[in-house]
Amino acid sequence: MNVNDILNKALKLLGIEDVTVAAGNSDPRLAKLVNALGVSYMQLITEYAPLEKEEAVTVTNGECALSALTATLFDVVRLRDASGKDVKCHIRGGKLLTEKDGGYLLTYDYLPSSYPAVGGTMVLPERITADLFARGVAAEYALESLLYEEAVTHERKYKEGLLNVLSCHKRLHVEAARWI
Repeated sequence: MNVNDILNKALKLLGIEDVTVAAGNSDPRLAKLVNALGVSYMQLITEYAPLEKEEAVTVTNGECALSALTATLFDVVRLRDASGKDVKCHIRGGKLLTEKDGGYLLTYDYLPSSYPAVGGTMVLPERITADLFARGVAAEYALESLLYEEAVTHERKYKEGLLNVLSCHKRLHVEAARWI
């Protein structure tokens, strides 16, 4: 997802019209907005909608070095053996530890390799739209700017949007009971 699009949407939500999102712009409000983007992004992928990846790993002598993974591991989701059964594992000292050697399929949450910057792109979970994420950025910016009422409003709408998007259950509609 394009960082500039998200920043422009957040500026529109905040009612700021005199800031141009462009590389090299030294406006302190843009720097604060980029910082709010980074904080919101890390909060989103560590607390609400983690980025998930699967990789084949080989365990030798009960351990596998995490440095061999293609991304920085944040949390292990599951480890499965060749037959598809879940295997117990834990992380200690930069290594994934299991009881048996062999080939496994590791599913894990990861951290992105770069910090979002003006003109760049960022990976968002597929369910999160740019408009929804821009609301979270606007909330963080308002909080940093000590605009508490505006921050609460944006935060509430952002959390409601996350709840709707990330909820795995559809809302139930119960018909009104009619007694004849």
